[in-house]
Amino acid sequence: MDVVVIEPRKGRHCAECRQGPLTMHIREFNAPLCLVCADLAHLAYLPRGSAALTRRAREASSLSAVVVRFNRRRRRYERQGLLVEEAALARAESACLADAEARARRRERDAARRAGEDVRFTAELTAEILRLFPRCPPARAQDIATHSAARGSGRVGRTAAGRSLRQAR
Repeated sequence: MDVVVIEPRKGRHCAECRQGPLTMHIREFNAPLCLVCADLAHLAYLPRGSAALTRRAREASSLSAVVVRFNRRRRRYERQGLLVEEAALARAESACLADAEARARRRERDAARRAGEDVRFTAELTAEILRLFPRCPPARAQDIATHSAARGSGRVGRTAAGRSLRQAR
């Protein structure tokens, strides 16, 4: 179970020392406590963004806390970053710098692999559309498959139901 630190939208004051307005606090017994009173003031803030840096910093730190902020539109708390020990953050940054080139090469290989998979998936989806709808013009079937198979589109071609179409044959 992680310690959760809240980044408030309104200016809150510490229930114990009355300092405020607080940029970050934890909730204890339904009252806000500043990081000094919660003995978390020695931790460094690591904003979200780099998964490798976050993972390594959390592993190297003996104490960490997740920083969240409430999103009114979505009506939920969303992760903003981590609080970790400064020494752990420094070790994680040096480890990330040491293997940055290898991770960049892996990202390039993965992008090329995914592009090949997308081409194959679009071709299979085109064939399945033509099988299910024999009177559909091939150019139209290709357009439909390209549109619905776009990665990250949320369209039916990328859902479990869409993937099951090609496995049902």
